Formats: sequence, C-alpha cells, structure tokens
Amino acid sequence: MNESTPSSQTAYGIVLTEKIRSDLLSFGKLNWSTHEIAAYFNWNEEALRKERADPNSEISKILERGYLQGRAEIEVRLLTSATGGNLTAIKDFSNLMRDRSSAISKMDIFGGWEDEGAFERVEKYIADGSVGSLSRSDQAYIDMLLFVYSLDARFGKRRTIQFLTRKPVSLSYQRAADVYAEAVEMFFANRKISKDALRAKAADQYDNLYHLAVEAAKTAKDYEAAAAILERKTKILQLDKEDPVVLPGEQLDKRIRLLSLTPEVIGLPEANRDAMAAQIDNLVESDSVKKRLRIDAGIEDVDIEEYLENVIQEES
Repeated sequence: MNESTPSSQTAYGIVLTEKIRSDLLSFGKLNWSTHEIAAYFNWNEEALRKERADPNSEISKILERGYLQGRAEIEVRLLTSATGGNLTAIKDFSNLMRDRSSAISKMDIFGGWEDEGAFERVEKYIADGSVGSLSRSDQAYIDMLLFVYSLDARFGKRRTIQFLTRKPVSLSYQRAADVYAEAVEMFFANRKISKDALRAKAADQYDNLYHLAVEAAKTAKDYEAAAAILERKTKILQLDKEDPVVLPGEQLDKRIRLLSLTPEVIGLPEANRDAMAAQIDNLVESDSVKKRLRIDAGIEDVDIEEYLENVIQEES
C-alpha cells in the first residue's frame, strides 16, 4: 500500500486509513463477506454493502484488487509447481483451467449469494436500460439466479431450496427461500412471488408438458391429452376470461357533496321562516313531530338532551 496515501472519507461515510486499506486488501484476498468485514471494523453493514456495489468506490476497488492478487498468487505458485513436473500440481492446474472455462468460479457465484440488496440493484440496472456496468458480485448474482431457475425447472421448489441449504452453498433456510423467490420474480414478474409470477411460472411448465406430450403422441387420445394440457395453461393465464374493464379516471374521482340548511348557498332565495312555521302548524301531526320539523327547519334551537331522550324512546 502506498505510504503517502492519506486518510479519506468515502461517499457513504466510511473513513479509510493506510492500515484499513492494507487490511481490506488482505480481506479481499480471503474473499471475506460484507458482514464479516463490517463486523471486523465495526462499520455500518448497509454502508459497506453500497460501497461494494459501486465499482468506482475505493473500497470496492481495493477488495477487487485483493481478490485478484490472492487468486493470482495461488495460481502462479500452482503453475510453477506444475511446470516443474509435480504430478499433483499438474492435475490441480488442469482442473483449474477446466473450471475457468465456465467464465466464473464457484467461489464467485457462491460468494455473491449473501448480498440481500443485489436483487434491487440488478432490477434497477435493468429498468434503467442496462447503462453502465455491474459489479463483479452483482454479475455473479445474476448467474446465481439463472442457476436456481434451472434447478427449479428440473427438480422443483422443495429440492432446490434443500440444495441451497446444504454444502457447498450452505445458506440458511430463510435466505435460501429468499433466493428462490428472487429467481422466480426475476424471470416471471415483480417482487416476492406475486400471483402473476406464479401463474406465469405454472404456464411455462404446462407449455413444456404440452410440447413433450405432442412429441410423444401417437393416437387421437394422446393428442386429446396434449390439448387438455394446453387448455389448463389457458385457464392459468386467465385467457378464457374477458379483460377487466378499466374505468376512465374521471369516473373514479370522489365527488364532494355539500349539505346545508341555508338555501342561498346554492343560489336559491332566502327561506321565509315565518311561512315555514305557519305551514308546520297547519299539519295534522302530533306536537312532537311538529317540534322536530321546526328544529329541522331552523325555526327552533335544538335541545340536545331532549333530542337524545326522544331517540332512545323511539328505539325502545
């Protein structure tokens, strides 16, 4: 590490010193997780996660450099031993080159599964038009989703999650379930396995069954079975139903209603209370009804206690 490198503060508030940079380089070689590094330095884990997700941050670059240096040191030693005729080294080097042809190592993929914020970053990256570049861990995360998606298509949910909780992956059951949900959502719909995502997934599986049934069909009965599978797919996607009617926005606007005993607020002539009182007195009704009408017309004030007592009597 450069002796003259000064202390500095990152965009997410993490202070870096020469000693911390040196330690980060070592932790990069060891491929330490975000949680382990944050716990060691007593840093905010979310801030460190954002640093690692940003390929331009100093912390991200140091960890990347450390990872590559550590891998290079091991592989160069292995190459030297293999060149010198060590049979074990020759075999290990051959296996290494074979694994390298898969474009990304097992440690790259498994190491990226711990990051619970990767889904949102990848989702945003795609939504923004895939402009720029993803960090190495986020690229590994996409490979992981493809891997889980393939396992699910072949073995189903239960066995896929079971695999994720065993070695070499060794995720907790909760994280394995989250990873499975993220894989389904990435390829079928929006977050947390919505019903639309499950419908699309089931329809995709029925589509595979349909093509297999058609390929194997030999009799009319076989083709009927294939048609039944296609019909099930149609029902799952709800293609047999009419599209819901979307009402214009103006019909959904809540209308405001103003109630008032004063007619002049809506442009009518002012009420003649004396004429209203005479009309009420001429009604062939009981005194209690007439009094209620006078109160409603605003001729008499409301006696709250008497009003509540009359209500109780009427209800009983």
